[in-house]
Amino acid sequence: MSRIRSLCCSAVLFSLVAIAPCFALIGIGAHYGLDYTVSMKNTTGLGDQVTFDSLKMNLSPIGLDSVLVGKNIPAFVTRTGWKSDFSIGGKIYIDVIPVIDAIEISGNFGLWEYNGSIKYPTGLAKPVTQITNASDPSNFTYAEEKLTLDQFGLSYFGIKATPYAKLQIDLTARKYLVQFPPVLKTVKLYAGAGVTEDFATPMLSNHLVQDAINESATSQTDLSTLVQPGNAIMKSVVNKIISGLTQPTFGAHIDLGVMVKIPVIPIGVYVDGKFMIPFAKLDKYVDIGGTGLLLNGGIALTF
Repeated sequence: MSRIRSLCCSAVLFSLVAIAPCFALIGIGAHYGLDYTVSMKNTTGLGDQVTFDSLKMNLSPIGLDSVLVGKNIPAFVTRTGWKSDFSIGGKIYIDVIPVIDAIEISGNFGLWEYNGSIKYPTGLAKPVTQITNASDPSNFTYAEEKLTLDQFGLSYFGIKATPYAKLQIDLTARKYLVQFPPVLKTVKLYAGAGVTEDFATPMLSNHLVQDAINESATSQTDLSTLVQPGNAIMKSVVNKIISGLTQPTFGAHIDLGVMVKIPVIPIGVYVDGKFMIPFAKLDKYVDIGGTGLLLNGGIALTF
């Protein structure tokens, strides 16, 4: 009799151990992401014209007896070759919440790169006798100075081109749609929604270049000296990009995901798909989107 009692107790104890992890209260996960929320179109034509409030341009070296100042200087910012590098992140969640089932805080850090540069006049595209307006951009031929990390000996997560980084933080309320099988709950399909906060580095833009130059140049600074290779003022433009994250922007998201966790083993795998809906532009001066799909796949440790 005592042996039967011992076997029954052992069976009950084993069942509790097997089932308990299925009802874990806290989970911590790490994931790799595919972020389709941001993108960038190549600049068209010469690019975005920069207004140089603190500069002048002497045209006599290229054949015109004229000096251009401020907004009349035909210099342009270009952006091409948008490329995604990686997105990584993690989450922490409480798995047993009345009514909503679970609440989660998650984050993603994403990194992209592109080729940023500034175009500036180096010669005349037409005879002097045909030029009636010295500030007309079509008068000139142009050279291009790269505004990339490798151009100035800088480093940012191994990137050599012009970087863009975004840190995303999500607060999500989740509801389980399906838990199968009913007792062990090995597979959990869930849906949810929540709020998002994004921090991002600035994109290379005419406004960013203007701000950097206005901080460092004077009205006597000539454009020809500004665009010399390794110029400190041009380096300050790139430093502005990597020096920190911008003011936060807010948004919302819709979440659909699945978690698979075998009983007893406190480790599971998950896939989350989030549709991001920003309330404002991620960059004030360059349209890089923000609405779209974020896919995360990772491993979670449950307690």
